[in-house]
Amino acid sequence: MSLTYVGVIVSLICALGWPAYGLIYSKMLFIMMQFSDPRYLTFTEDRAFWSGMFLLLVLGLFVFFFIQRYIFFICGENLTFDIRNLLYKGIIYKDISWFDRKDRAPGVLSNILSEDISILNGMTTEHLGILIEAYGGLILGCIIALCYTWRMGLVTMAFAPFISLGGVMMSRLAWKVKPGKSMSAPD
Repeated sequence: MSLTYVGVIVSLICALGWPAYGLIYSKMLFIMMQFSDPRYLTFTEDRAFWSGMFLLLVLGLFVFFFIQRYIFFICGENLTFDIRNLLYKGIIYKDISWFDRKDRAPGVLSNILSEDISILNGMTTEHLGILIEAYGGLILGCIIALCYTWRMGLVTMAFAPFISLGGVMMSRLAWKVKPGKSMSAPD
């Protein structure tokens, strides 16, 4: 369980990367726009500084994204292993008449053990990191927008629910889950 907390913290650090990327990119754009101005004497130093910051950000994001994916991969595999063991223990001690129904045939049960539980792995751990990263980036982006210009911050905050709704819809499309339906194992 403590590995999950580390994964959440790393996901929050990854969420800081996207607003920082936008901030550094905008700084670089403004520096490049002032290239032709003869009064701008520190062009070379500013360009080198912000290019270096961009490189550090990319390297840091590489490290933290790798750690995030690896931690959630380990957590997902542990979750899958534990659920398969619990389900197998539950099945093995059933009375022989329990297997007489078609939805409890050995082939159906082995399919649940092999495929359906693997789907659970991706739906829980993989999406947890993505959701934390997305909402953390959205909140931090709104804060940065409010710090620079309050009007842009208000516009960003007004569109945040639509961005969240789009993320939910994309998640449902990716996993082909309809509202109100859930995966269920046989009794």
